[in-house]
Parts: sequence; structure tokens; C-alpha cells
Amino acid sequence: MTFAFPKKQHLAQREAVTALASGGKVLFKHPIKAYCLPTGDIGYPRYVFSVPKKLFKRAVKRNLLKRRMREAVRLNQEAVLGGLCADFLLVYIGKDVCTYEVIEAAVKDILAKSREVQAKGREITAEPGKPAKTEPRP
Repeated sequence: MTFAFPKKQHLAQREAVTALASGGKVLFKHPIKAYCLPTGDIGYPRYVFSVPKKLFKRAVKRNLLKRRMREAVRLNQEAVLGGLCADFLLVYIGKDVCTYEVIEAAVKDILAKSREVQAKGREITAEPGKPAKTEPRP
């Protein structure tokens, strides 16, 4: 198992980020809000990390929080995601600077939720030529 976070996993295209923010599935676990958009053509997940300047005026704090989120993703993506191919936008929305342990727990929960959403999406989709079967909500 490799714990690398290579450059190819950084999502940098403006069009891809706007599509992710507008059409992605929203997942939330305080202090992180995430947008997830499954992509079938890429063989690896891609990420964008954001900390609003409105919440943290000092770049030092914004960079600290982005480093913590990036490290939590780097260490937990293979264990939680497995082979999921999706784009992620992780936005830190907490008012205070949280510890790494809190951020890591939130990232783990978000990645696990995204995997569940992806699995449900596969169950609901129909085969070509047949109508989609949806499961009733509890």
C-alpha cells in the first residue's frame, strides 16, 4: 500500500471544479463540507482543498488547515475508498482551527459516505434498454 499523494490526484482544471461544485453530491461532517462527483473515465480520485478567506484572514491558518485535510486524505484514501474514482472538493467551514484528529475523523466519515453513495448509485442504475429500479426510502 502506498501513501503517496501525487500531482495527478490534484484537481486543477477550472471547468472540472465548477462542474463539481454545481453538480456534485454534498456530504457534510463538521467541520468539513465536501462535494463528490463520480467519474468513471479516470482511474484514481482527484481532490481540491479549500479554506475560505472570509473565515480565516491569515494565510498561515488557511494553509495549516489545508495541509491537515490533505494529510488526512493521503493517509486514509486507500483504506476507505478502495477503487472509487471520483472528484472531491473539500471545504473547511468550521469557525475555529480544529486539531488534526478532528479533521481526520471528518475526512474518514466523508470518504466512507461517498463510497456508500457510489455503491447505491450502482444498485439503482438500470441495464441498457430496461427501466431503472429504485429502492423505496425508509
